[in-house]
Amino acid sequence: MKITMSVRALTLSLCAIGVLSFTSCETLNPPAKKKPQAARGPSTKVNEMVLKQSNRKNTRVVIDIADQKSYLLVNGKIAVTSPISSARPGKYTPRGTFNISEKVRTGKISTIYGVHMPYWMRLSGSAYGVHMGHLPGYPASAGCVRLPEKAAQLIYDNTTYGTRVNIYSSWNGA
Repeated sequence: MKITMSVRALTLSLCAIGVLSFTSCETLNPPAKKKPQAARGPSTKVNEMVLKQSNRKNTRVVIDIADQKSYLLVNGKIAVTSPISSARPGKYTPRGTFNISEKVRTGKISTIYGVHMPYWMRLSGSAYGVHMGHLPGYPASAGCVRLPEKAAQLIYDNTTYGTRVNIYSSWNGA
C-alpha cells in the first residue's frame, strides 16, 4: 500500500514538472481545450440598415479563410459579419468564385459524414457548400464553410440561386 502511494505521488510530481509523458500523465494533466467561438465574444454582427436594402439580387457572400470570417455584402456594403470554420488540416476549402447552385433549408444530410447541414448552399454544383455547423474557434470542417445559426439563416434568406460567393485565402475588403 505504501509503495503504491509513493509511486503515485512520484508520478504526480514528475507529471507536474513535465518529466513524464505517459498516458497516466496525460490523464492527470489533460491539455487545455480551446474555447468555442461563441465564448470569445459576439458571434454574428448585423448592420440592419444595410441588410434592409437586400433584394437577393444585390448581394454576394465573401469568405476569408485567413481570418475565419464570412461577410454578406449588399450593394458592396457589409450587412452581416460572422465567424466561420473552414477545412481542418489535411482537408481543403476551395478558393475562387462560385455561385449558389442549390439551397436546402432543412433536411440536408452529408452523404459522406452523415451530419445534418441546415441552411445548405451548394457552391457551383460541387460537393462543397456553406451551411450551419459547429464552430470550435478554429478550422475544423471537412471542406465546407460552417456558419453559426444566425449567420447561416441570414445569408440563406438574403441570397438566391446564382448569388456569387467569393472564397479568398485572405480578403482585403475590396
